[in-house]
Amino acid sequence: MTTDLGASEAAADMVVQPDGKIVAVGGDVTDFVGNFAAVRYNADGSLDTTFGDGGRVSTDIAGGSDTANGVALQADGKIVVVGISENLEGGVAWFTVVRYNADGSLDTTFDRDGKAVTDFGGGGADQGSDIAVQADGKIVAGGGVGGLFALARYNALDGSLDSTFDGDGKVLTPFAGIQGGSTAYGLALQADGRIIAAGDTTEGLVRDFALARYNSDGSLDTSFSGDGRVTTDLGSMDTAQDVAVQSDGGIVAVGGSGPGGFSLTRYLANGALDTSFDGDGRVTTSLGGPQGGSSAYDVVQQSDGKLVAVGGGNGDFALARYLANGSLDTGFGGGDGAVATNLGGADLAHSVALLPDGRLLAAGGGGAGEDFALARYEGGGTTPPPPPGADLAVTVSGPGTVSIGDQATYTVTVRNTSATVPATAVTLTDTLTGAGGTVLSAVPGQGSCTSTATSASCTLGTLAAGASATVTVVTEPRSTGTLSDTATADAAEPDPVPGNDRATANTTVNNARGCTIIGTSGADTLNGGYFADVICGLGGNDTIRPGYGNDTVHGGAGNDNIDGGYGDDTLYGGTGNDTLLGSYGNDRLNTVDAVAGNDTANGGLGNDSCTTDPGDSRISCP
Repeated sequence: MTTDLGASEAAADMVVQPDGKIVAVGGDVTDFVGNFAAVRYNADGSLDTTFGDGGRVSTDIAGGSDTANGVALQADGKIVVVGISENLEGGVAWFTVVRYNADGSLDTTFDRDGKAVTDFGGGGADQGSDIAVQADGKIVAGGGVGGLFALARYNALDGSLDSTFDGDGKVLTPFAGIQGGSTAYGLALQADGRIIAAGDTTEGLVRDFALARYNSDGSLDTSFSGDGRVTTDLGSMDTAQDVAVQSDGGIVAVGGSGPGGFSLTRYLANGALDTSFDGDGRVTTSLGGPQGGSSAYDVVQQSDGKLVAVGGGNGDFALARYLANGSLDTGFGGGDGAVATNLGGADLAHSVALLPDGRLLAAGGGGAGEDFALARYEGGGTTPPPPPGADLAVTVSGPGTVSIGDQATYTVTVRNTSATVPATAVTLTDTLTGAGGTVLSAVPGQGSCTSTATSASCTLGTLAAGASATVTVVTEPRSTGTLSDTATADAAEPDPVPGNDRATANTTVNNARGCTIIGTSGADTLNGGYFADVICGLGGNDTIRPGYGNDTVHGGAGNDNIDGGYGDDTLYGGTGNDTLLGSYGNDRLNTVDAVAGNDTANGGLGNDSCTTDPGDSRISCP
């Protein structure tokens, strides 16, 4: 797709926002005078009319010809752009950074008018090429000034130069001798805060890839090739247009090498060429054919480690994908590792982004009118778009800690997150493991469930788009440890996001009651001994005789019959229709289960106390 901004223009860089919107920047030229241009697209490629004027912003810096070369996104949604601006007479070019609010308006908290023009003191053609935002929010811009690599760092608060960066916020780095010059075109930030700049350096008739790495204070990092700088000859007039840091710490520079070719170099963290990459750390691929040369301008690493470079070849958008060893990936494109897209003009891709779904987005210039151009690709088929279906998302919540003698109740929620597709024939399987756990019941909000001692199977029927269903699972542990309840949902429709249809809740089981004799979830007969016992009956209709000693009995769930026998006993009926008999001794009986009139408390002989619900039968209870 192309976007006409009025004359001849191209997107030099782009960034994809977390919400999927795309910001592309470059220059719009009318009557030989250019401005910074920014265009924001919705994820479907339509212009985002909430940004600027119908999705477009044009910014004049100082009356002369201006163009934007790089863009980055701040964590707060503000957009920073770097490029070149000239005065009205066109005699001096400046290194310029502009910051926009999320709606495309200039952010006047940034250098008072949203535009920071930085003078490096050379009086010549200063160029801002690329920009990045550090983890601390500071803004790093790179380019070239007077034949030197140039970097500037700005404070995020107000756009002022950061004096902790080489003392004045600016760094100039020479590569070539007196007859040469150097310019940085790409920037990358390492996770440790170091900064990598890539471009070229020229000495006489020889031009090579050039990279420099800086510490966070702006000094050259001497652990990188000894002096912080490295140059690489690829055979002819070589220029690195961008640089990326791989997930393993490798550094990849991408550009072109005349008479034409995608050129990539990979370096180890110490700046040495990585010989596992095409044997010598360098690879050049001709994609131009007989009608023209080719050059790469940007590179991105896919989740599987493969590298995708974009640029131009034979007048078309061109993409090439490389394996980790530097060879072309024949599974990409038409079997040769490359893809070319004719947009109807002199087409050239300057930027590439990997989208969350694995697809690739390229931006540049193209079409018959030389316009902003975007093209989206399927990622070589390795990550197709999600199939249509109903996405079932499962959550399980339950208690963090219970004691032996308690029940652990879990709430399982199954939600159909699809916006349009109903989920039919929905089933849920719930499995209990650990801590001697038993499933007592599984009650669904819709449909039906059957259960065994350690699992439940539920048929939930149909869930409309956006609808959910719950199942309440009551369990009982018999031992200390971790009780785990795992629920998995399924439906007749395919699940486009299968990773969220299963969930687990874990519960720590302790023995806070100090149980010495433990029943099961069935009907048990439990007898104590001559000493003080703590008997936990758990579920089921239990018969419990603690015998001698000052015993404590927890009947648990079920209709229990508890006879304290001898000693001063403490008897808890729990839930269910319980009969408690203190017999001999000074006993304490408790039948409270929030149900009136279903229990009997008989203190027997001795000075007994009874705590009951209203209506419970009380015998020999003061």
